[in-house]
Amino acid sequence: MQVIWLYVDELVGKGLEWYIIAELLFYFSASLIPQALPLSVLLSSIMTFGNLGESYELVAAKASGISIWKMFRPMLIIMFIIGIFGFFVSNILIPQANLKRGSLLYDVRQQKPSLALKEGVFSQDIPGITIRIGKKNERTQELQNILIYDQRESQLQSTILFAKSGSMKMSEDNRYLFLNLYDGSRYEELEKVKGYHLSRPHTSTYFAEEQIAFDMNSFKFNRTDENMFKHHWEMLNVLELQTATDSLDSVATAKYTALKGFVEPYYFFTKYSNDSLIPNGMLAKEVTAEDSIEISDLKIPGADAIYSSALNNARTVKNVIEYSLNEYNDLNRLRARHRIEWHRKFILSVACIIMFFIGAPLGSIISKGGFGLPIVVSVLMYVCYHIVSLSGEKAAKTLAWAPMQGMWFGIGVFIPLGLFLTYKAATDSGIFDISGYFRFFRRFFKSKNQA
Repeated sequence: MQVIWLYVDELVGKGLEWYIIAELLFYFSASLIPQALPLSVLLSSIMTFGNLGESYELVAAKASGISIWKMFRPMLIIMFIIGIFGFFVSNILIPQANLKRGSLLYDVRQQKPSLALKEGVFSQDIPGITIRIGKKNERTQELQNILIYDQRESQLQSTILFAKSGSMKMSEDNRYLFLNLYDGSRYEELEKVKGYHLSRPHTSTYFAEEQIAFDMNSFKFNRTDENMFKHHWEMLNVLELQTATDSLDSVATAKYTALKGFVEPYYFFTKYSNDSLIPNGMLAKEVTAEDSIEISDLKIPGADAIYSSALNNARTVKNVIEYSLNEYNDLNRLRARHRIEWHRKFILSVACIIMFFIGAPLGSIISKGGFGLPIVVSVLMYVCYHIVSLSGEKAAKTLAWAPMQGMWFGIGVFIPLGLFLTYKAATDSGIFDISGYFRFFRRFFKSKNQA
């Protein structure tokens, strides 16, 4: 639904086949896997161990000497397989889906709207043709009061056609649209005739019937070569991202070296009294920050010219540095986006494992299965994780944080939570036992009053 609402203006009214829209939605659905997979792992682990706790199977297993770690061991094998699948999705499936989605979406955007003639409205859907109809019979599809401006031969002078009635018919291969006109006239200026600008020659003819053919190739849906889009960071795998990042680093180094080489000739100063740059008979004066020097105080021949040259050089260097800094910042953002996508390839696999170590002990602690409390808890947990992850990713995209720090921020926050819940489940601590918290605070206030 989000895809439909975002691109509804580009899909409606273009005569697209249903399978084109279905294909586009299918490619967009691949981007939902990184959101759905960790949530499904979290929910399923809570429900599984919640059912075991609710039926007292966990109590029986612990009573027989089976620790919580041994019960997690088979699930860890499954989580390892899910982690491999998550890496396959992030590294191969999603980049390929993004490539096909980007190519298909570009073709959809380039597709012209289907030809739909409305009464009393000029239509320019056909290249080089402006057409208006007075009335249209919806039952017989007969057209009345047809006015056509034909600019296919010349953009400056139009061939004008008017007909009292007409009809439209497509060729068998849908390549041409035939417009049959009845009882009309044709006006055309002969601009190719010698001396046209002096005498303005033209022709005006009347016809009982005339047929005009329009090429409809521009209305066909054409597919673009996918190789045009394959260099975007969202469409690269780990190796390609690493190669692109190294190339961008080399470009950044080259730009820095070039800027340094350009600025160095303009950066100089006089330090010694015997400097060869000082005119004869003058001594270098040490200048402090508190000194105020006017150009008129410098007893140097041609001081005004020297000042103007120095000012022009300073302005040139300033403009070059400002342009280079803007270019370098854009390059840094591009490098950050490539590094963000590189880290994203591994986050899905790690997130699934972290969600298991949160959901499994949480399910064993709350001892509730089914679709009630586990769904509420899992959704709340995942929403928190999603908000923290998006905050870190946004900080990385704005260059406030390094890409690695921003992308792994959510994982770093939830790893301690997973370890804490696993420890509580292994030690049979009732963290959801409200009476325990009441007893703690009662003892706390009691000891405070005694003191």
